[in-house]
Formats: sequence, C-alpha cells, structure tokens
Amino acid sequence: MLSEAERRSLDEIEQRLRTEEPGLARAMTSSRSARPWLFWLLLVVFGGLTVLCLTISAVGPAFQCLLVTAGVLVWHRHPIRIR
Repeated sequence: MLSEAERRSLDEIEQRLRTEEPGLARAMTSSRSARPWLFWLLLVVFGGLTVLCLTISAVGPAFQCLLVTAGVLVWHRHPIRIR
C-alpha cells in the first residue's frame, strides 16, 4: 500500500502527464485495444471454424470454437486492466 506522500506524488505526476502529454495520457487510460485487428482476426477465424464444424456435424469442436468466439467478444467488451 502506498503512503499518503507517495500517493500525492503519484497524483502530481499523473496530473503533469495529462497537462504536458494529453495524447499519451489518453492512450494509457483508453479501454480500447492497441491491436483492434487481433479482435477481428480471432472473431473471424473462430466464428468461421464454428460454422465449418457445424457444417460437417462436428458438434464438440464447434462448441469449443463457439466458446472461444464468445470469450473474444466478452474480452473485447470488458478488457482486463492491470493496475
């Protein structure tokens, strides 16, 4: 846990960053992914595999691909932030 002095110092640094480099501060706090192509690639690949597996009646693998596709959608909507 940070002490009160450390917390004030960190807040001051954050405020200076927002003032001096607003673009960088916005990029660091943005919830958007830095690689949007990765989301679309995973969505297309595993969505396509789901359809393909259902087409050839492979229900088990289709369900697994569907779970990965749903996981990608949830991950995109609610990104994990490490603080």
